[in-house]
Amino acid sequence: AALNSGRLDVAIGFLPTVQGTRQHALLQDRYIVLLRKDHPWLSAPEAPPTQTPTTPATSLARLRQLDYAAVRSHAETLHILQLLQLEDRLRLTAAHFLALPDIVRDTDLAVLMPRNIAQGFAQSGDYVLVEPTLPLRDFTVSLHWSARFESDPANRWLRELVTTLFEAMPPDERTV
Repeated sequence: AALNSGRLDVAIGFLPTVQGTRQHALLQDRYIVLLRKDHPWLSAPEAPPTQTPTTPATSLARLRQLDYAAVRSHAETLHILQLLQLEDRLRLTAAHFLALPDIVRDTDLAVLMPRNIAQGFAQSGDYVLVEPTLPLRDFTVSLHWSARFESDPANRWLRELVTTLFEAMPPDERTV
């Protein structure tokens, strides 16, 4: 409604509930699990010796050993926890992903989050990314706009600018 009324010019994100907009895919991403680097789960004796944290074969039984934090505004992460029947392992919800790095670093909580965001946190060396095979893990971040304003010169300029900025990103930063 905000796009159709002109209150918003564009929306950017993984917006599965937004319907009836024009859209352009900007990047591909995937949900992963973020843990602190010395989390006890990473060295649990039941972990196969050849399994590394990024091995997709991380089993559901292993994921059930974790307690989770989630972000209210990213409903898909909550949906994935429900699909895996892990909602009883949810211990904390936060308003935004930026609130979670300090919490994850100082607790044994794990968080499902987009890999592109998690990689930024992991650059500090304080975190490990675990990439299990999750339902609905892959998603597309898109640029959305209203067909009503598709021919508007300012709107077209903004869409082209955003698209150009994302295309200028190195491929490994904008794709899975």
